[in-house]
Amino acid sequence: MSDATPAAAGGSKKKLIIIIAVAVIAAIGAGVGVTLALTGGKHHGKEVAAKHHKADDEDAAKSDEGDDEEAAKSEDGGDEEATADKEGGKDEKEADAKEGSEGEGKSGPGAEYLALDPAFVVNFQDSQKHTKFLKAEISVVTANPKVQKVITRHMPAVRNSIVLLLSKQVFEDLSTNDGKEKLRADALSAIKDVVTKQANKKAAKGVKDLFFSSLVMQ
Repeated sequence: MSDATPAAAGGSKKKLIIIIAVAVIAAIGAGVGVTLALTGGKHHGKEVAAKHHKADDEDAAKSDEGDDEEAAKSEDGGDEEATADKEGGKDEKEADAKEGSEGEGKSGPGAEYLALDPAFVVNFQDSQKHTKFLKAEISVVTANPKVQKVITRHMPAVRNSIVLLLSKQVFEDLSTNDGKEKLRADALSAIKDVVTKQANKKAAKGVKDLFFSSLVMQ
């Protein structure tokens, strides 16, 4: 009886020591786990925050780049419009200057010839009041198709003006080159007056010159 009791007591102590050791190990493991969890959570939070900050920085950079591009486009567009306006004004001035420089006797580039068909045939007199015969073929020079349309539309008025002018001439005057040149200038002025009356002064400026295809007197 006395030998069994000590053996049982020794077994109980060993079990107690094992239980205590297991509890200590479990406690240590739990502490390590909590520490790792806390540390990992902090690192994860820092990584997430860093990613958010990086994304915000990228968005801000893209926004700034977009604003810069829009500003650059706006500035370029403004410069192009200003340049276009200057060039447009320059072209208009050059066109006006060109139109003004193309006076009578200069057909200029792009001129269009309009024949006043049929030929004009009139009776006129010499200085001795003798009846003479005059035949004239006339062509008008214009710089604009619209002016030609005005002349064609009002051809009866144009021809009437030319006929009256030719009938007033004197044979001796038309026998000289100066007399023929004066008649040419007077005929051009007469046509411009008709165009001005029937249309406007701007259209009359489009009547650039007048030529005799033939001028026969008998």
